[in-house]
Amino acid sequence: MPFRLILSDEANDRWTVSAMVRTGVSAAGAEREMTEVAGLVIGAVSLAATFTTCVDCFEYIQLGRNFGKDYQRSLLKLDIAKLRLSRWADAVSESHNQYQVPLRTPADAQTVESLLGNIIDCFADAERVSRRFEAKSNNPTELQVYNANTDLEPSLQTMHDKMRDLALRRQQRSTIRQKAAWALYEKRYFDRLIVDVVSLIEDLTQLFPAIQQRQSELVAEEIREIVSQPAFAEVESAAEDIDTLLVSSIQQALAAQGSHNFNKNTVTDEADAQYGDQSLADEEAGSDITGSPFSVRKLVAAQGLDAAFGRPDHRKRKRAGEVEWSSNKRRRV
Repeated sequence: MPFRLILSDEANDRWTVSAMVRTGVSAAGAEREMTEVAGLVIGAVSLAATFTTCVDCFEYIQLGRNFGKDYQRSLLKLDIAKLRLSRWADAVSESHNQYQVPLRTPADAQTVESLLGNIIDCFADAERVSRRFEAKSNNPTELQVYNANTDLEPSLQTMHDKMRDLALRRQQRSTIRQKAAWALYEKRYFDRLIVDVVSLIEDLTQLFPAIQQRQSELVAEEIREIVSQPAFAEVESAAEDIDTLLVSSIQQALAAQGSHNFNKNTVTDEADAQYGDQSLADEEAGSDITGSPFSVRKLVAAQGLDAAFGRPDHRKRKRAGEVEWSSNKRRRV
């Protein structure tokens, strides 16, 4: 029976589910269909609460200082997974009626709620692991956690805030209900959490193949929101194995930046600034070191500074004393 599942987010954060019943059926058939529709509507509140709780779970988790250098990348992974979940919800939202999702049976609504509930269970399992770790630990240093508001690099802080804002706006929310936060102290359990949650989000997406076009449109909107951020390229790396649609869209955006754009740059005294891709031939191995597209703004080179910007895919020092390439720039002072 061709129902359509429609999710709409209202100002009070309650979610409603409605079903559109086909016309031209018998009275008995219509009554049976309306009974099934009523079942969907009755389940709306629980589905709404499940989804809201599911999204909120991403907000309550903290990461322990044992994560070290992996902290910022791990937090970005959480942001990307949450953004993907919000994209799925937006794609089936009532606010885009032309993308109403074909619902084969009322059981599909139960499947959605079950998958969302399983995501919540993943966070609950991770929290139980956290509590056991806290109970066994005799070292207060092991229980120290990072603060996303103070411990992120400025560029990643901006990206974190931007992605969080995108997810909240899709729910027509500006804040998250404050609840007690909890922390994961071991990266292996974090990695397991990410794998399990992403798998369930993938199941939600595959359940409704009709939303693929809308998903592509929504990820394009995300790219427009974050493409100007300094940490844009880092999102691509963190999104691997989490959000292939986002990764491919970022790659397309980076490729579209093939024409370099330089403005408001100043070179003074004996400074030397080089703009453009650079290729260095390795005479011994016969290989090239080639740059890739980039954009530089507001470069100020003072006396004695030699700056070369590019993104070589490979790097090799031909002889001792040469400048070594980093992933996205070379500087010598």
